[in-house]
Amino acid sequence: MAVDPRIVELELALLKAPTRSDPDFLDAVLDDSMIEFGKSGYEYDKRSILATLTASTDEPAPNDHLEMTDIRAVQLAPEVMLPTYRLRPRAENAVASLRSSVWKHRDGDWRLVFHQGTRAASPGS
Repeated sequence: MAVDPRIVELELALLKAPTRSDPDFLDAVLDDSMIEFGKSGYEYDKRSILATLTASTDEPAPNDHLEMTDIRAVQLAPEVMLPTYRLRPRAENAVASLRSSVWKHRDGDWRLVFHQGTRAASPGS
């Protein structure tokens, strides 16, 4: 099944400047019940994500430094999608990750309910 192009746009916007650290954007996109299992091994909720991303001094990735590949989607319910993909940072020595999210379509907008990032195995391993 094809992923709604708007979900792909939102996934990338959550990773890139300037939207990644924009509190208004994050508040609008992240569902109040949002949970994330980060590739760091930590669990985050909406409040902690907002606090972390808006206070971060780390620079978000520029538009040309991330690539989503192997994008797939499963429709879990009429208004609920599960996209999965591989995220490949183009920076030297950067680690790729496998990503999955649950998006809920409500009031005409997609809202992120769940996200997980897992370190991807190196090619050939």
